[in-house]
Amino acid sequence: MRTVLTAALAAAFCCPAAWAGPFDAFKGKVKPGMYEYKMDMDMSQMPGMPPGMGKQSHTFQHCVTADDISKGEMGRSDRPNAQKNCEFKNMQISGNTATYTMVCSAPREMTADNKITFTGDGYNMDMKMAMNQGGHPVNMAQHMEARYLGPCSK
Repeated sequence: MRTVLTAALAAAFCCPAAWAGPFDAFKGKVKPGMYEYKMDMDMSQMPGMPPGMGKQSHTFQHCVTADDISKGEMGRSDRPNAQKNCEFKNMQISGNTATYTMVCSAPREMTADNKITFTGDGYNMDMKMAMNQGGHPVNMAQHMEARYLGPCSK
């Protein structure tokens, strides 16, 4: 179970890690500083999920630098189990909202449909993921709110 939760957290942060090209339009919508992330995950569709473990919430903080933004790495994950080898498809941008599909091959196969809406002080992201966890299909939904808190402390 911890592996699936860790994979979900890594997936949430792998998306922006490869932001380039079609994501360039987002660079002016995020400013450097400390962000608080509130993530709600619904894993109730997972086979074998113990009762009461289907929905979980996590809150954490992450410092986003100007360099992160210029590279499109607002939510970069330095975790060793972070998704890699991801391809972005079906990118559509309208105003402050973007939708796209992310298909990753390592360290586990995953497909995620994403919707990101930028707000005045951060952004909201909704993701529906389908992963292969040791030969078992895993589906989950995730909602994340990122809120700007102020400058990063040194």
